[in-house]
Amino acid sequence: MRKFLTVLLLFGIVLITTGAGYVGTLPNIEAEFDYLRKESSEKAMTPYTIQELDEKNQEKLKPIPREDDSYVDIIIKKDKTTKYLKDVNHVIIILEKLRKCLNTNQDIQMFNAIVSNLIDNVEYIRVEYKDKPESNYLSYNRLQVVSYEAREVASFRTQGLAKQKYMPYSASNNVYTKENLDKKLENLLATVNETIFVLKNLE
Repeated sequence: MRKFLTVLLLFGIVLITTGAGYVGTLPNIEAEFDYLRKESSEKAMTPYTIQELDEKNQEKLKPIPREDDSYVDIIIKKDKTTKYLKDVNHVIIILEKLRKCLNTNQDIQMFNAIVSNLIDNVEYIRVEYKDKPESNYLSYNRLQVVSYEAREVASFRTQGLAKQKYMPYSASNNVYTKENLDKKLENLLATVNETIFVLKNLE
């Protein structure tokens, strides 16, 4: 009987203590994590508008180093068209010089030198890719157009300069007038701008 009561007493103690939780007050840990919630909230909110962010990003952008062939090889385009794109990249540099020349009205010697360089590079591309898929590209055809037009304007400008000594601008049969030259230069500038846009958007 005594053994039974002892077992019963032990069973009761186990029953009472089983499932008993912590008695007392828990520490306040909210303050410990306030700084995390504050940082997360600050990151989620931006003090800039979309336009301001875009302007900030533009400020960080570096100009494309088009003079660096390795940049064109590795960064700009896919390997399968790297050679064509590298050749086109050289022409972009020349066209940008020509555009600057046209915008700043530089002398005829500088103009003719840039045009000559352009013609040589475009002729190389024409011969190199005339029997290849690249000859069907819009960029390839635009290069032929800008080269031809630049050649025509350079010729017109040179002949006009030579004939100024013998034929006044006001002569009725003089086609080499300042107005005609200005119009041709204006049209060439438009063609150069269009071509640069096409070449820079090659895929």
